[in-house]
Amino acid sequence: MTIETRDPDVTQETPAVEAETTTPVPATTAVGLERPEFPIVRLAIVAALPTLAAAVMTGGLFIGAGGRIWAGIAGVLGVLLAVRARQVRRSGLLFGIVIVGIVLIGLIAVVPTGFSNIFNLGTQMRQAVQQSDVLRPPVDFAPGWHAILAWIMAVVGFAAAWIAVEMERPAFGILVTLPVIGLGSISLPDNQKLATGLVALVLLVLSLAVLSGAQGQDEEGRGVSLAFELRRAVRALPIIAIVTILLYFAARSSFLFPKPIYDPAQQAKLPKSIPLSQVKDRVLFTVDAKFNGPWKMGSLDVYDGKDWRLPPFAQSSLKEVPSSGIVDKHLSPAVRASFTIQGLEGAILPDLPNTVGLVAVGPTLAFDARNGNVRVTQGQVKPGFSYIVAGSATPTVNALRAADLSVPKAYKQFLKIPPEPPAVQGLIQQAGNKKGWDLVDFLREKLLHTVTASGAGTPVSVTPAKVQDMLAGSKEGTPFQIVAGEAMLARWAGVPSRIGYGFDGGDPGPGGTLQVRPKNGALFLEVFFKDYGWLPVIGDPLQAKQNLSSNPQQTNPSVVISQNIGVQLFLPILTESKPTFFEQFRAFALRTVPILLLLLLIYYLWPLPYKAFRRARRRTWAAEEGPGARVALAYAEWRDYATDYGYKHESDTPLMFLRHVVPDEEHSELAWLVTRSLWGDMRSDVTPDDALAAEEMSRSLRRRLSQAQPISMRLVAKLSRLSVRRPYAPGLDTAAKTEGRRDREEEYVLT
Repeated sequence: MTIETRDPDVTQETPAVEAETTTPVPATTAVGLERPEFPIVRLAIVAALPTLAAAVMTGGLFIGAGGRIWAGIAGVLGVLLAVRARQVRRSGLLFGIVIVGIVLIGLIAVVPTGFSNIFNLGTQMRQAVQQSDVLRPPVDFAPGWHAILAWIMAVVGFAAAWIAVEMERPAFGILVTLPVIGLGSISLPDNQKLATGLVALVLLVLSLAVLSGAQGQDEEGRGVSLAFELRRAVRALPIIAIVTILLYFAARSSFLFPKPIYDPAQQAKLPKSIPLSQVKDRVLFTVDAKFNGPWKMGSLDVYDGKDWRLPPFAQSSLKEVPSSGIVDKHLSPAVRASFTIQGLEGAILPDLPNTVGLVAVGPTLAFDARNGNVRVTQGQVKPGFSYIVAGSATPTVNALRAADLSVPKAYKQFLKIPPEPPAVQGLIQQAGNKKGWDLVDFLREKLLHTVTASGAGTPVSVTPAKVQDMLAGSKEGTPFQIVAGEAMLARWAGVPSRIGYGFDGGDPGPGGTLQVRPKNGALFLEVFFKDYGWLPVIGDPLQAKQNLSSNPQQTNPSVVISQNIGVQLFLPILTESKPTFFEQFRAFALRTVPILLLLLLIYYLWPLPYKAFRRARRRTWAAEEGPGARVALAYAEWRDYATDYGYKHESDTPLMFLRHVVPDEEHSELAWLVTRSLWGDMRSDVTPDDALAAEEMSRSLRRRLSQAQPISMRLVAKLSRLSVRRPYAPGLDTAAKTEGRRDREEEYVLT
């Protein structure tokens, strides 16, 4: 039978109770007509194509083609899982199949990396997430990313296919993939955005074309032939090609993407330091060389009148190291050092201050001619990676005195400095005719002999007024302020300068190597001379305040304790700054979002245990009360079940409710049995057999009503609160709560 609305003009779709049969029961409309069967294969293709577009985008965040391949495989498997799972009728079994299927898809993606990785997948995933916090895409496609990416794409593919196939809303299935495509496009490397975006666009267009063919079916499932659609697609290929080419050239111009008013890549960043007390002591790398450093990691070369900043990323001169290994043809190699990475993380490798060439086998390396650092072009450096760096010779003092003091145009930016304070003016006058290296050396020696190191080496603002204070005021400064003061004095002397950072020295290791640890972090002055390039100048103040804390520090035996009680000197490790707000928001989200999700899950799922509890309590009461109560409860359960599907009619008696459905023998028999048992001639003669018959008919009606509905409607009905808020027979709940104290002869009120 079919439940119909009371008003014949209403076209609202209603649930159906079909006769039990061994074949699947088609859904029906309010007038009893079967819905047209949509082409399942086409709808699955409609969902699969945008899922592949999302896979192309997200897979591009990883090195190599493996990310795109496994993202596509996982997405397609998710689509197939949805198509197969829709045939399952039991909701509990459906949930289990979906969850197990998605988990298996992720594990299948991990197997090619090594079967043992499945057993330590949690560790692999944590390492992958930590890697994403410090690296720019593309990153290594580690085992942890295999699982994460596969699960994400499996969920996307399943959701798109379920909405398209089961809910018959293919357009909404396409929309599910768009956020993933958008997020992937934002994070892609610049050199991949255009090509990847065009591929994703073509896949989306194809999906819309297939959707158009699927929606062209008539009520009997007939439509245009496949041959016609293929011919139409072939005719459309030239148009798609022309549009793609136009988009390609438009994207390369500033028409679609005009240059931003504010470009973060053009902005110099403030450095961020990590004190030794917060760094795990470990061997970062080993060095085999005939000298003790320094081992450079980068430089601060932008001074804005207040702060020393990292060079803008867009202004870097980053180029891949050529096959010859030579990165600076103007200098001659004279020294060399062999580096082996141990516990160092990130993409930047230590090298020499004036690198001439590199020799390495393994990942592709790039050299930044502006700040002189070496980095891997993709991913991060791996432990055990070894390479050799050749550097130029350090000139003698006499050679520096005779050096050409002219400054090339490209290096004049490293002379920008506000006017010098009075103390510096006095020192320059005191230097007389000194210039170039002699003047720089004179000024820095005066500073190092005057200032006392005090406090941690955290990067802070250093203004000309602070240099005045270090020379003629408090005569104290942190290690960072002292090195920054040296760089500022060099610029006032007319010599390009900057602050180099990295490591200096190390602990003795096996085979005469040096083991460099976080405590060996160092800041040092770098000055530029046209004939010799950037030269490191390392020096320490003669005095430092003593530190009475037990925190780890870098010590220098040549620096004596000041008579003015202070701290021992330690220098920072400079890292790329991270947004503080993002870190705070992420920590807050990680704590609160799981709790909110749990509360939301409880809110939506609480009708399930409540209905089970109410049903058990009612049946216990009815068994104690007798056959009449069992008949009343059997019918009430059927009406509550119909209420959860949206058909309440709570004021209708069993016979009145028959008017809302097409004739059905079993339903009519139940309605008359309930009426006669509770209000008619059988009121005092209800037998256990009558009660058993009512329970069986009620169970059959509920089962048939459920089978006539799609899975989505069944899930909604199970979580529905309609029968909880407005039960058909609230008197049964009252009676059950009083544990059957009502008189057996009392009428069982159903409305």
